[in-house]
Amino acid sequence: MEQLRSLNRIVDITEPILAEDSTFSTIALSLRAVLEQLDENAKHHDYLVALLLVLLAESGFGVSSASDTPKWEQNTRLVYIPKNWKSQETGVYEIYLTLRNVDHIRSKLIIITYGDKLILNILSHIRDMKIYSMVIQTLKYVNPYTNNLCLRYMNLKEISHRFKDKLVTPLRTDILLVVNFMGPSLESLPIELHTKIVNMLDYGII
Repeated sequence: MEQLRSLNRIVDITEPILAEDSTFSTIALSLRAVLEQLDENAKHHDYLVALLLVLLAESGFGVSSASDTPKWEQNTRLVYIPKNWKSQETGVYEIYLTLRNVDHIRSKLIIITYGDKLILNILSHIRDMKIYSMVIQTLKYVNPYTNNLCLRYMNLKEISHRFKDKLVTPLRTDILLVVNFMGPSLESLPIELHTKIVNMLDYGII
């Protein structure tokens, strides 16, 4: 019981937990942390890819190098941008991903710029290299004309749900099924759903 009270204090509504809950005055810690890693020459595509890394982290995916397993932070909402995440010659982003507790299955996020669009492909070594793909219009979600971090993004709920529903959740589900982690338990739910459930609890009952 005491643990539940502590958990409720941690997820106080005063601070946005998920990126999609950010407002014009307050942004989620994970989103602020990743934005502060971008340099002053960052392009609008860089800002969108940084957001996608946060959305992946919310679903339990960590960034790793081509050879090393990810270094999981104690605060799972913190995300780091890997070195050489984008080719200077082609502008193509290549980022390796690993699902928490399933380090032996590695996936690769490949993002190709096409005008103001991003073509997303996630390759995973499950079921004979399964590929998950979608296209995103960057300027629908990124405001390139502001230095205010709170105003950097638009339509956060839409991009969060689109990206997770189309790519991240199917990938996560397939990986968990392959390793027999999927089941009728709270642990098998995505991390963002854990947070939503806790926020909907009746504090008076606890």
